Order: sequence, then C-alpha cells, then structure tokens
Amino acid sequence: MRKNVHGTALVVGEVGILIRGPAQSGKTSLCLSLLRRAGSISQDAYLIADDRVDLEKTDSGVVMTAPDTIRGLIEIAGIGIMDAKTADAARLALIIDLVAAEDRMRMPEEADRHEHLFGTSIRRIKLQKQDAAFSADVVLTLLASA
Repeated sequence: MRKNVHGTALVVGEVGILIRGPAQSGKTSLCLSLLRRAGSISQDAYLIADDRVDLEKTDSGVVMTAPDTIRGLIEIAGIGIMDAKTADAARLALIIDLVAAEDRMRMPEEADRHEHLFGTSIRRIKLQKQDAAFSADVVLTLLASA
C-alpha cells in the first residue's frame, strides 16, 4: 500500500517524523528548526521530503520517502527552493499536526495521541502552528526523554 500526503518529513536519530498542517502553517519552519537543533540532544537529523511525502506500508511499519521530483529540495518562504541534506527513507514514528492554538488540547485523550495508518498505530501530537522554535523544543524534549 502506498499513499502520497501533504506534509514535511524528516528523521531525527532513528525517529521518522511527519509534520502536517495547512499551507503556511509552519511545516518547513518546524522542520528547519528540528534539523538545526537536533545536535542539542546528540542526534543527527536529515530531511526526507518537503511539501509532499510518499508513505508506504512495509513489514517494518510505515516508511516515508520523497517523490523523485522533489528529493533533496526544501522550499523556504521568502527565499525559494534550496538543496537540503537528506536521508532516503525513514520509518514513521511520530506525526505532528500543526493547528490553531484553540484546537490544541491541554491534556489530550489517549485516542487523540495516536493515528492509524495502514493498520499501524503512530504516535501523534498537536502543536501550535507558526511557532517553530517552541515546537522544536517540545519535540526534542520528547525525543530526549524516550
């Protein structure tokens, strides 16, 4: 099974992360913040895909890759399209949905903490859109404590 989704994907250490949200919600900004800050928790980080991500169900879980046409590229608003250091693929372990502040839950129910893709349960968190620096710190705190 294979599916192409709107989002930005990266890998921090061994953790594949899919960032989703509406246009201009800060997906790429959060990705860039995570790529630059991963060293603070002694992890390497690489872009998988920006804007569109291919998801495929495999024996090891859901794997993220970049469509051929955008592999190795990242679009930075106000700057343009740039080359990025990438990894070929990563197993999806965390979904981040960027939402309006009022749509975040202070204490999410267990059912809201996971999403099922291709029959696989993936951890999901909701963070405030357009708040890349704080969101990156939250994600790295989660990864460091795992």
